[in-house]
Amino acid sequence: MVPGQPHGSHPAILVDLLLGAILLAGAAGGLRIGLDLPAGVLPLAVIAYAVLAVLLWRQRAGHRLTPADRVTLGRATLVMLLIGLLPGAELMAADPAPVFAFALAAALLDGVDGAVARRLHCETQAGARFDMEVDAVLLAVLALWVYALDRAGLWVIMIGLWRYLFVLGGWIQPALARALPASQRRRVICGIQAVGLALCIAPGLPSTVATPMALALLVLVSYSFIIDAAFLWRNPDQGEE
Repeated sequence: MVPGQPHGSHPAILVDLLLGAILLAGAAGGLRIGLDLPAGVLPLAVIAYAVLAVLLWRQRAGHRLTPADRVTLGRATLVMLLIGLLPGAELMAADPAPVFAFALAAALLDGVDGAVARRLHCETQAGARFDMEVDAVLLAVLALWVYALDRAGLWVIMIGLWRYLFVLGGWIQPALARALPASQRRRVICGIQAVGLALCIAPGLPSTVATPMALALLVLVSYSFIIDAAFLWRNPDQGEE
């Protein structure tokens, strides 16, 4: 685990965040002009990224980003771009190839930051938390895209809401707020959700195929969260095997 750096590392974090902002603004602005998308694309992407940057700055409290964190930040920047493009969903419905490319890249990069962390011995709890939160936002955004492209009904958004409903349940019932130990089941299902939702956005995929796929993903993620909730409810003082 990489030791924390002092507050003097703030400039290093600022460089990472500014680089991400420049790349995002360039991509969002270029796509808006090139595809003749609504004017709200760039401001929405920048606002979403600004929220991410503030939260990340506050979480790190002066600690520099590790190489694995930078990979996660790059993936998060793709997610912010997908958020920014949402106002253009109707115009992009005929050819969602750019959205599909960004979505699939963000989904496939999920395992890269973990591999980098292990390879370079820079695993941190903060990095794992950052990765988890990016995963949650990615699923919510991809679910919104599946709905916006008319590949599935409004119910598909539940895939992205599960994580936040689980957190809300922890506020209401303290037993559900306990930390769950690492679970291979949870990791695999999360990866399947991201890649599966990205595939639901694939150009030319008919809703007759995308809808059953999305429904299967919803059943799978619901199963995972229900298993975790049931375990915490019945065994509030024990860890998962």
